[in-house]
Amino acid sequence: MSLVETPRSMDPMWPSPSVARVFMAVMLLAATFSFIHRYVPSVLVDPIRSEMGISDVQFSLLQGTAFALLYCTASLIFGMLADRTVRRNLLILGVATWTVGTILFGLADSYEQLLASRCLVGLGEATLGPASISLLCDFFPPDKLGKAIAVSLFGATLGSSLAFGIGGWMLDAAAAGLFSPLPMVGNLTPWRQVVVLLGVVGLLIIPALLTFPEPMRRTSKPITGLGVGSLWSLRERIGPIILLGGVLALADFGYSIWIDALLTRTHQFSASLAGSVLSAVLLVGGIGGGWYGGVLCDKAHRESGQDGRVRIVRRSAIAMLAFGLLLLLPSGWAAVASFALWQFAANVAYVGCAASLQDQITDRTRGLASAVSLCTSIGLGMGLGPTSVAWLNQSIGQGQDALASSLIVVLCISASLMLVTASWLLARLAKT
Repeated sequence: MSLVETPRSMDPMWPSPSVARVFMAVMLLAATFSFIHRYVPSVLVDPIRSEMGISDVQFSLLQGTAFALLYCTASLIFGMLADRTVRRNLLILGVATWTVGTILFGLADSYEQLLASRCLVGLGEATLGPASISLLCDFFPPDKLGKAIAVSLFGATLGSSLAFGIGGWMLDAAAAGLFSPLPMVGNLTPWRQVVVLLGVVGLLIIPALLTFPEPMRRTSKPITGLGVGSLWSLRERIGPIILLGGVLALADFGYSIWIDALLTRTHQFSASLAGSVLSAVLLVGGIGGGWYGGVLCDKAHRESGQDGRVRIVRRSAIAMLAFGLLLLLPSGWAAVASFALWQFAANVAYVGCAASLQDQITDRTRGLASAVSLCTSIGLGMGLGPTSVAWLNQSIGQGQDALASSLIVVLCISASLMLVTASWLLARLAKT
């Protein structure tokens, strides 16, 4: 399986629509499994801590820090590789790495082995974002790319939801002895059975990827150097888009992490009611908003060219600003409505940012540009989003609950910054 690509001089034809749609479905499956494997330890935290004798801090390092640091660093490297290698083979290597890492997590005998296996998961999953976006750009023409990207992003919503749903069901089934007759896993403790089985099933993505040949790139010009110079030359176009995605992630992570506490602390929702409502909202908002965003972005691209999708992001920012202000209402269900509408608009904006970025870059910088955008979103989202809300809550509340006010500040500042950035970029694009 070679990772070296031979440059082609002919003008490539687009793959058939049916092949492109099947590939899009495989990318959705891969993304779904990546998020299942990423989040399933959160469902199993108590049995893992009990058996392995680790603290909450040690577990947070497994689930957050160790994964995120390696994921961000490796995604930049794999982004460069995606611009100069056979991307399908890079994906296969990544799937094999993260699924084996998941299996090894279930077989680990020490905390060090748990940590090393989670690093493997992060390393493998780092291939998915840069390689899949680059491949989709060569399977779908520009006026259909928005919906393709939207479907691939559904994997985050589906995988996160399924990790908790399937993970919990499988843990109960394993405790009841359902998997005991299975060879090799039957003698493992229940949480280990869940992790190993999910890892093994994830390996089925590899034969699905092998059925697709590497699509021909839109250009045959080989890349030289690291590709950083080519990307830097486009900084005035792509910098604002990457910033848009990062600020969006900051607000979205902050809202998503703290909305449960807002409902249970401030509005006296029961934990079960809040969990059920928010799960449904995330699923519907993620898929519905993402698909609608894909439709809008493709229509905007056909009608307005390279700046059409940026206009969709700007409109989404206006909607998010309005929906965030719904938290001013005293009702808990108003907060639910605010979060639901925000999620819908945010997922429209996510698709708009991802598709807009592809409009502004060259074929041989797609992988690296996607990786830089992904790292920025993870850094601002995971690093500043939840923390900014918590800091404001302590500062504004002075020991009292001020979550609603803190969320309003973060959401409105973020949406306003997105609005200003998108407007600046549109003015800039109008001059070129």
